Amino acid sequence: TVQLLPIMLLLLCNRSVVPRGIRRILRTAATVTPLRWNHTGPGASETLMEKNIRNIGILAHIDGGKTTTTERMLFYAGKTNVLGEVHHGNTVTDFLVQERERGITICSAAVSFDWRDHRVNLLDTPGHIDFTMEVEQSLAAVDGTVVILDGSAGVEAQTVTVWSQADRHRLPRLVFVNKMDKESADFEGCLGELEKKLGVVAVPLQMPVIKEGKLAGVVDVLSGAQVVWDKQNHGRTYRTVPLLDQQLMEAQDKLYQIIDVLSGMDDGLAQAIIESDSMDNVKPELVASAIRACTLKQQIVPVFLGSAYKNIGVQLLMDAVLKYLPAPNERNEIYNCFGSDFVGKIS
Repeated sequence: TVQLLPIMLLLLCNRSVVPRGIRRILRTAATVTPLRWNHTGPGASETLMEKNIRNIGILAHIDGGKTTTTERMLFYAGKTNVLGEVHHGNTVTDFLVQERERGITICSAAVSFDWRDHRVNLLDTPGHIDFTMEVEQSLAAVDGTVVILDGSAGVEAQTVTVWSQADRHRLPRLVFVNKMDKESADFEGCLGELEKKLGVVAVPLQMPVIKEGKLAGVVDVLSGAQVVWDKQNHGRTYRTVPLLDQQLMEAQDKLYQIIDVLSGMDDGLAQAIIESDSMDNVKPELVASAIRACTLKQQIVPVFLGSAYKNIGVQLLMDAVLKYLPAPNERNEIYNCFGSDFVGKIS
């Protein structure tokens, strides 16, 4: 039996409140995926608590790599046995004939998978401007988003549009700078555009490892480790390798910058710095906790990188979804309408 999104099943009980587009998304999960899905995978959990659920949307400008990234997530989570490709017309979420012929997403599609004892319910949304309403409807059903950038193009027109939509829904978000395998990819340039065009505090938690002009791996700034992926099995396995002295110095500088930014927003981290009298003595768990708290408050946007097509960086992005995006119970907010004490809304 295919596991539908729990949050949407609740809505389905009352069809009058479910937009037609969302009902179509539910049908997608029910009819498209059963032939290709396994029912167990890495990190599958039998007993699921609300804190272990993530309802997320994938947003991007057209051709940013949303569907390719989604396909990798399903593959690494053990939900699919075949690594689908957009240009082959065999991806899970692009199921319409028109989508497979044109290589673009037209309708939002829902998938669900288990990862490290968590359930991730994901909506893959269209990137074309003509289907912006599909994105709007999808954002009403999620608790956080992953915004994907083309590393060679940065913040594009539809990136600005979907970002504004996420702002209206007050959704915490992560950024994944994709296609870093391109020669023209510019990670630092993307960070600058995020801050300049979107007005956000971009916090890069990773650094690219470039060898002979190609993306060879990723440096995790918090752990100070370099991560490389195995090409023989489509990047299903990966390992850490020691950093070179120059890389270690760069990662340490980045970490200092991150802690400096966070300390102005998180009192607990600031107090820890004062008590330890040095940034070097601040525990990584405390930094990660501050990142999560500031992300949920939408004070910062953590930024990650990789190449979904080249099978680099996706598992670390999946880990970040669990670490830094909210569970459903962390998104419940009650606020008054029209200034009345007797009228309120739960969102």
